[in-house]
Amino acid sequence: MVPPVAGSHDDYDQMSDVPVRTQHRGAPDFMDLCEADVRTDWFMLTNSYHHVARHVDLMFTPGTFKPVIPFTPATYPFCFKFPYCKETINLAQRINPGHDKVV
Repeated sequence: MVPPVAGSHDDYDQMSDVPVRTQHRGAPDFMDLCEADVRTDWFMLTNSYHHVARHVDLMFTPGTFKPVIPFTPATYPFCFKFPYCKETINLAQRINPGHDKVV
């Protein structure tokens, strides 16, 4: 995701072995994940504050090739003793009552 004033290039595929596509953001940068025009089952999002290395190793589970996503269990030592984390879980459980992780 790049700001509207940033230039866009069509040659990103020549800069990396990973398929790269740019998208200009139409909302504040904290909304990038919500605004991204995702066209694949799996994706990685970065913004103009980061540089993607020429070579990246993506983490997948053996055999099933599902992406590995780091998370924190929604338990007292890891989450509930922090008010912001507890509120995040409470809000998530409104949508998914079984929600028990913070990503």
